[in-house]
Amino acid sequence: MRSLREAWLTHIDPDDYEKHMAAAGQAQANASLLDEFFRDTPPPASSRILFAGAGTGQIFDYMRAEVLAPYDVIFADINPVYLARLTARTQTIQRKIVVDDLENPALRGPFDLIVAILVLEHVDWRRAVAGLCQRSEGCIFTVIQQTPEGQHPTAEPVGTMSILRELRPQAIDPEPLAAEFRLHGFSLHHSAARSVAGNKSMLALEFRWSPPASR
Repeated sequence: MRSLREAWLTHIDPDDYEKHMAAAGQAQANASLLDEFFRDTPPPASSRILFAGAGTGQIFDYMRAEVLAPYDVIFADINPVYLARLTARTQTIQRKIVVDDLENPALRGPFDLIVAILVLEHVDWRRAVAGLCQRSEGCIFTVIQQTPEGQHPTAEPVGTMSILRELRPQAIDPEPLAAEFRLHGFSLHHSAARSVAGNKSMLALEFRWSPPASR
């Protein structure tokens, strides 16, 4: 196995992935963060929304997919097996589901909102951020995983997820991430966090397009 991309595309079983996420409370935390975003700052009706790296859609076990009913929604991931599960979980809403690569996207914008949950650690994140920003003129909602300074994660993935012990996702510091978004005209608007098992937390960062001030 040579890359994280290959691992997610061909190796990691969706059952192993979902068991790991649920046992650690990560799926529940991510759903809570996203549900809070739509409750507190809902996009205007008919907004065009992209879920980049949408995976199996496990968050919809913990939040109602109907929250997305007012919007023009596209779910994208590189793994069609994962997307088949997402399809089953989102049958109550109108949506498009497509295979697409976050690092080499075929989908074109602009999107009013892009959601990217726990995917930047698994790709060339600077390249991915550039691609997200190029396709958005509104808001980009991300979730990254954090471990408190001086501590280490206490839970190791099992089953086919154990490949992540060899091909470790890259830890992302929120400050360099915010700086990268600023380079592309997006500023940090809001952040929120949820603690999960294994000495980890899920950190939601909401970036919004800040057009240059006119002179």
